[in-house]
Amino acid sequence: MKESKKEGGDMSEPEMLVTPPELIKAKREPEIIEVPTRVVMALDGAGAPESPEFSAAVSALYGIAYTLRSARKKAGKGVFKVGSLEGVWGAEPNSGSSAAGVGEAGLGPDAGDVGPSLSAGVLPPRHQWRWQLQMGVPPDTTPEELAAAVATATTKRGGKLEDNEEARRIRLLKTAPAHFVRVLHIGPYATESESFTKIERFLTANGLKREPWHIEVYISDPNRTAPEKLKTILLAKVGGRRCTQSELQVFPNSTLGVI
Repeated sequence: MKESKKEGGDMSEPEMLVTPPELIKAKREPEIIEVPTRVVMALDGAGAPESPEFSAAVSALYGIAYTLRSARKKAGKGVFKVGSLEGVWGAEPNSGSSAAGVGEAGLGPDAGDVGPSLSAGVLPPRHQWRWQLQMGVPPDTTPEELAAAVATATTKRGGKLEDNEEARRIRLLKTAPAHFVRVLHIGPYATESESFTKIERFLTANGLKREPWHIEVYISDPNRTAPEKLKTILLAKVGGRRCTQSELQVFPNSTLGVI
C-alpha cells in the first residue's frame, strides 16, 4: 500500500505534515476522535485491492504527490512530507446506482442506498467493493497546482506516469470535520474483521451507529513488513450526527475536544 521515494535537497528545511495525527496515531482499543477539515487528492475505483486497477491507482497517487511536492518546493512554498495512503471503502448500492463512495466533500457516501459495509459480518462479492484512495496535501493547494503536477508527470517522456489515464483522473477534495471510532489493527489485512468487531461492540455499548463505509490508513509498507506486523488504522464514522458535549462523559478513552 506504500511506495518509497527519496529526494535530495536541504535537509534542514522542516517538512510540513499533511496527515493529521488523528489519522496516524491510534491504540488497539476503540476510541472516539474528531478528524479535522483537510484537503486531499483522491482517485476512486471499484474491485478488490489485489486488482491491477487498484495498484495503478496507488502508483498514480504517489507519483503525483511527489511531483506536486517538487513543484511547490521550486515555487518557494516549502516542502511537505508525502502523506500516508488512505482508503475509503464501501460497496455497490443494492439499487445498482453509483458507488458507496465519497461525495463532493470527500469523506462521506452519496445520498441514498449505499449498500453493505465491507466490515460487516458477511462481505459482498469482491467485484462490488468500491474504494477511494486519497492522500493529504497542503491546505493551500489549488486545483491549478494539481492540474499542473498531473500535466508534468503525464507528459514527461519516459516517466513512470507518461500518458497515464489514472493520474489524469486525480481530483482535489476538501473534507468536512467528522467524528470517528478509531482503532489500530496489527496483522494481515485479511484479519481486519477482528478489529472491526471491537468497533461494533464499542458503538453498541455507547448507543451509537456508524455509516456503511470506513477508512483505512496504511501505516506499514506491505512490501517490507511481515503480514503479522502490518499496522493499519481503521476508522468508522459515527453515523447520522456529531457527538454532543454531554455524551463525552461516556467515552472515557476519548481524545475528542469540546464541540
